Amino acid sequence: LLGKPVVRKSEVPSEQAFLQQDFHKIDWLKLNIESDLQVVIEQRIGEIGKTLKADAPLAVVFLCGSTLEGLLLDVAAKNATQFKSADTAPKDKEGKIKQLHDWTLDNLINVAYEVELLSLDVKKHSHSLRDFRNYIHPRQQAVQRFTPDQHTARISWQVLQAAIANLSGQRK
Repeated sequence: LLGKPVVRKSEVPSEQAFLQQDFHKIDWLKLNIESDLQVVIEQRIGEIGKTLKADAPLAVVFLCGSTLEGLLLDVAAKNATQFKSADTAPKDKEGKIKQLHDWTLDNLINVAYEVELLSLDVKKHSHSLRDFRNYIHPRQQAVQRFTPDQHTARISWQVLQAAIANLSGQRK
């Protein structure tokens, strides 16, 4: 109805198919991020690799989630008009679009999907990563009895890589 292609459920890869995709050859420079942010992103990517090897899954989840948020916020800032005019752009109590720095990761994921920067599978998996990243609050982790493992860490890393591939135009 809106002129956008219809994505059928069968077109969204299963979790197993999603995890088997290879994103190791992503050209980070295609993201076109400022040099100071590029340094931080590269440091985080390196740290994610180290924490995966060190069997520190909770740290991987936090790093992947916060890196995703930083990248999406950067993309939103560079495409502010497009992001702020999206139907899913968050509004304040007066019905005005919130300033980008007040958007949540949830908002950024939804709008990035709406403006077709994220694919449906990446949107859905990004929301799971966001949920897991919220276990940065110890009380929430204790209440939910969440204990991540290496599988959770690898899924988080795969989601981040797929999002980067979407954002850089290397995966549609």
